[in-house]
Amino acid sequence: METVGGKSEETGARGMPWKRVLAVIAAALLIAVLLNAPELKHEAEQKPLGNERDFWVTVWTPFAAVSETFFLDQPREWADSALNREDADGVFELPPAASASPVADTTPAPAAQLVRTPSVEQPLRLWVGGDSVVKVVGEAIVRQAGEAGLFEATHEPQLQSGLTRPDFFDWPREIDRVSKVDPPYEVIVVMFGANDAQGIIEPNGTIHQQAGTPGWQAEYRRRVAGVMDLMKADNRLVAWVGQPIMRSDELSAQMQMTNAIFKDEASKRPWVKYIDLWPLFVNAEGKYDAYVVDDDGETKLMRNPDGVHLVREGGEKAARLILAEILEEAKPK
Repeated sequence: METVGGKSEETGARGMPWKRVLAVIAAALLIAVLLNAPELKHEAEQKPLGNERDFWVTVWTPFAAVSETFFLDQPREWADSALNREDADGVFELPPAASASPVADTTPAPAAQLVRTPSVEQPLRLWVGGDSVVKVVGEAIVRQAGEAGLFEATHEPQLQSGLTRPDFFDWPREIDRVSKVDPPYEVIVVMFGANDAQGIIEPNGTIHQQAGTPGWQAEYRRRVAGVMDLMKADNRLVAWVGQPIMRSDELSAQMQMTNAIFKDEASKRPWVKYIDLWPLFVNAEGKYDAYVVDDDGETKLMRNPDGVHLVREGGEKAARLILAEILEEAKPK
């Protein structure tokens, strides 16, 4: 016990008064919060749109403002820089021209060869990316490409990602990077949508919390069109793969809606080919079934127990179709 001004005060294990201990702890916590406040705010902004996200963004915003005003966030930025963990400034904004889809030409045009014919000596440089569903599909594409010897394939999926939340993973920025790789990729395969049934924020800050509303669809279409435009290059084929049927009727309806947007926007761009996986994973009645007939005529398990993702056999089935469609476009016309 310690005497202060004639009064006794309980002390901690090392003789420090408990009130002083609590004050030191509180000060340390406040300093830690201020040092990390911008990152805490950023993490809150990545949460699904809704009340919980709004609450934490509101909590951390004033702390982040104080941190940035007095440069208290600099030590973390220096540490991140030293560890090569710097984030790009802001969300990549699609070029203005990408916000308006080209008008489709109704006059039939002669078929054109979108990409050169590959050979074992000169395989096509192919890149695969997208959400978690494309992970197994991409692995199968890499395996089959290696066996055929006609493709030099790279696979870079990002789990839990999509086009609705660039604050979580900025796919337009990544697609812009991939599109400018030298030597260039001649075929780009992408697959989005499985994680996109959530709120979306327009560049002007307008929030559409319910997926599928007219405003939501308009913004999602703008992003799809913009990403397709980013991938445009001479002698390049973009294979935009649609999502398969899902076990949940609600999620399947969402996938049908986004697939329709993909197909429609692809039809306006000669360099983009939409590839439909839906028929591959339905039963004879056109319904979801984890077991479907494979290309060899045998019925096999194709879907993960979650009713969303594909197992290896499903990935192999999808990859065969995707590569066949690419090779068809690579035939001399």
